[in-house]
Amino acid sequence: MIESKELGFNIDGRALLTDFSMTFDTGKIYALVGHNGSGKSTLLKLLAQQQKPTRGQLLLNGQAIETWSPKKFAQQVAYLPQQTPATDSLSGKDLVSFGRYPWHSLLGRLNKQDSHYIDEAMTLTDTKHYADRLVDTLSGGERQRLWLAMLLAQRSQYLLLDEPLSALDIAHQVDMLTLIKKLSRELNLGVIIVIHDINMAARFCDHIVALHSGKMIASGSVDSLFAPQTLQEIYGIQMHITDHPAGHPVAMPY
Repeated sequence: MIESKELGFNIDGRALLTDFSMTFDTGKIYALVGHNGSGKSTLLKLLAQQQKPTRGQLLLNGQAIETWSPKKFAQQVAYLPQQTPATDSLSGKDLVSFGRYPWHSLLGRLNKQDSHYIDEAMTLTDTKHYADRLVDTLSGGERQRLWLAMLLAQRSQYLLLDEPLSALDIAHQVDMLTLIKKLSRELNLGVIIVIHDINMAARFCDHIVALHSGKMIASGSVDSLFAPQTLQEIYGIQMHITDHPAGHPVAMPY
């Protein structure tokens, strides 16, 4: 599990995250929600060791995160930033293959087991037909599936996803979240995802963590957070809550 204890992060004297304490388990999907600038991406970067906290402690499987080597940490935690790196002249299979680098040196040759994990990741994400396609020629939804396949090839316990839906239309958002939920259940993955749409979070996630001005103001199951007063604290507007026929709540502003 990933555990944070009174985690904080300051920059130029300004607190971007304050006293964040929580445990993230495998087999569950956690949504990080809140206004822009609320601390969601900052928290994810700290959990992914992309930034170092200015106070508090992070533990991975009971061991302080700073004691993990970068390679060993990447074997347990896979991170997808909001702005993904350039993929010039990369084929789909090339991109997915990068997921195996935490298990080798950068110039290490991939072996038969690596090829198996790459093939398995592309099968699970239904991306094998993109293996020889240039990534830059694919649609946003197709590229996101390949990035997800790369993370799966990494064979980690956790996937940390920073706004993976931001460039996708509604159909591809539903498609991506449906796939993520399926993989979390089948592979016992812990998924921590920054997401703006509270209704998408309610439909696909197990636990919602709400941040405001760098502080956690609510954390719990979908049902526990979908109360008018709680949603108003999160978003600053009154919300009307109804029940969707599929069995999850839906919030709409007045």
